[in-house]
Amino acid sequence: MQPTHRASPREPVARMMVLLMALLLVVAACGGDNTDDTTATTGSDGTAAPDDTTAPDDTADPGTDDPIELTVWFARDYTFPDEFASLLEEHNIKVSYDVRPGDTMLPTMLEMREAGEKLPDLIEDDSLTTPAYIQADLYQPMTEQVAQFEAEDPELFETVFPSVWADGLFDGENWHAAWQSSYDVIYYNIQYLEEAGIELPFTSWWDIYDACTAIKANHPDMSHCFGTGGTSPDMMFYWLTNFGAPFDGAVPDLTSPEGVDMIRFMQAMFEGGLMNPAYVVGEQDESQGAWVSSDGAILQDGLNAGLDYMAAPGITYGETWATTFAPNHPEGSQMAVPRGWSIVSESEHPDEVGLVLRYIMDPVNGIPRYLEGSSTPRSSAIINSEEVIEAQPYFTDEIKEAFASVSAQIPPAANTLEVGAVLVQLREEVLVIGTDEAPEEIAARFQTELDALK
Repeated sequence: MQPTHRASPREPVARMMVLLMALLLVVAACGGDNTDDTTATTGSDGTAAPDDTTAPDDTADPGTDDPIELTVWFARDYTFPDEFASLLEEHNIKVSYDVRPGDTMLPTMLEMREAGEKLPDLIEDDSLTTPAYIQADLYQPMTEQVAQFEAEDPELFETVFPSVWADGLFDGENWHAAWQSSYDVIYYNIQYLEEAGIELPFTSWWDIYDACTAIKANHPDMSHCFGTGGTSPDMMFYWLTNFGAPFDGAVPDLTSPEGVDMIRFMQAMFEGGLMNPAYVVGEQDESQGAWVSSDGAILQDGLNAGLDYMAAPGITYGETWATTFAPNHPEGSQMAVPRGWSIVSESEHPDEVGLVLRYIMDPVNGIPRYLEGSSTPRSSAIINSEEVIEAQPYFTDEIKEAFASVSAQIPPAANTLEVGAVLVQLREEVLVIGTDEAPEEIAARFQTELDALK
């Protein structure tokens, strides 16, 4: 199974919007109809285990030469070059795998369990969905497996960011390894910023407003200056976190000074003609394409999107474009949108699944998957590897430092998707339609809808 496309930097939440009624509703509504078992049976090496297999190691079933058989579900079609072959050779673990879109994974597993079908052992899904899986009793804690990892392979464990474990910690137990992360940075046109006298780094989103105002004055025919967008609410969660709006679970306080300031910023961007309304509701390719063609000066986009820009004709990193990190306000912080791995509750071999997790986090396997377009691994060994440094010179030391120190994730909660839907409505009213209503009034009106979701 080979990758066929690069994931959109905003896929972590965009693909989940089909579940806007919240994942917990699925738990209650799930019926008992059988579903076809489409799990792939691709073996680690594509063949049956040889008859003359040597004596099993301590991962094999007692008294048998047969390997431990595990099933892994990927959320995206980026797998690994050896397709888990080394696990069979070194630990007598045979892995079958399949690619299951995350927006179908939870309901499919509920239906399979109801029908008495065998569930996978390890799945990859967005970290924000973890509470819904826990409440549906589809995950088991991996606290013991994390401790074994640290004790048995401390050198590899040391390369894993602490946030991988912290972002999957609930009630004192490790339920999820938030292994990779979508992380937005600022891509900018060097010429446009230099001729406008813009100094970096940006220290607030109002700096970006000022920069766009100056650039638009120099280039009045530019269709827009700042680009982001797509159907996902990621942008709104990023901005709220950067501005420093307080959250109650997944629900932000729009009526706080920071929330009102964000709405005021959005209104100013619309009124100044600095964002193209059609791009705000587009699929994000519009903003990317405009920026690549120099019909735009500043772009908010994920780290892995830069791999496409490195290959784009007509622009050259360091000459045409460069990167800087997204700004924080005094009360704000950086935010990530992580995706990771969890052990399914019915798996009978959690320790062997823990070995699969180590395989995934090994740079030998993690580097090629990342450079095929997967989200950025939270691994010092991977992001500082020669391969990544060569492929992503725009992933600068300053951005790596910011990425490694991210202190917030998109809120993991059963109502995150419902909150996101309201935030998308806010975004479209302010940035697509436009309104001269006072930002305080806008905040109060939408806060009523958000508070109803608590």
